[in-house]
Amino acid sequence: MIRKDLFTGEPFVPKRINQRFANSFNRISYYNKKANELRHSAAFINKPLHINLRILNELMVGENEKIFFKQYLLGKGFSFNVHNNVKKHDGKNHYAVYDYVIITLTNEQIKIIKK
Repeated sequence: MIRKDLFTGEPFVPKRINQRFANSFNRISYYNKKANELRHSAAFINKPLHINLRILNELMVGENEKIFFKQYLLGKGFSFNVHNNVKKHDGKNHYAVYDYVIITLTNEQIKIIKK
């Protein structure tokens, strides 16, 4: 029985009944390519999200709750356009970046709470 390698398309004779690749290099390359495509397809949201998380981790060292001015966070590179979940605080839903709840206060102030 002859099969086609999933990565290169070359025909080969399998040594096992469940063999899908001619060799291990093709198998590793195939799955690396798939993982890379997935990573690149999600990069437009993951990169700013990780930047936000890095900024919040830096600002909230040893703190559970802190108030910042919006312009200060924008100056640090924080993006208010990305979040990855919504958490409830005081009966209201607020955007959150991982375990940091972002609450908009009056006077352009932002309250960050680490849950």
